Amino acid sequence: MKKLLSLILVLASTSLVAQDLIIKESEAQVSFVFLDEDVGGTIEGFSFTGDIDSAVIGNSEISGSVATKTLDTNNWLRSRHLRSKKFFHAKEYPTLTFTSSQINGTRESFEVTGTLTIKGISNNVVWKFEDNGNKLKGSTTINTHDYNIKVYDEKERCEVAIAISLPYTLQ
Repeated sequence: MKKLLSLILVLASTSLVAQDLIIKESEAQVSFVFLDEDVGGTIEGFSFTGDIDSAVIGNSEISGSVATKTLDTNNWLRSRHLRSKKFFHAKEYPTLTFTSSQINGTRESFEVTGTLTIKGISNNVVWKFEDNGNKLKGSTTINTHDYNIKVYDEKERCEVAIAISLPYTLQ
């Protein structure tokens, strides 16, 4: 009887242990659309350094980066120009980074507030995420003027929608 009771207690406590989501970095996809021109592209070299608690998403920490030199708009000349000193300055600022400060919601749908740093300039950003069956899909909108990237003089013309897809497994 003691063995049966011990086994039941072990099984019950095992099911209460939180499962972490393990992000598959090599399968992550980051894309963007420059809204004024409807020009899109991708950025690669994703590195994840956070910890996602699938049971209590608010206990999670999400941080990561992408490699600036991988910015690609499917137009070699335009991509090279965007990576230049005038815009993203990829040589001096090799990564774009994000670090969460607060996460609210459930695993199925949550918001991540944190700091996005581009060209050494940090601003608060809110990402909206949804769990799409072994893949977290997130989106946000930023203004490049806030990071001293002035494609146009008018700030309202410099909005960029960003989407991220993070495939995962459960640990």
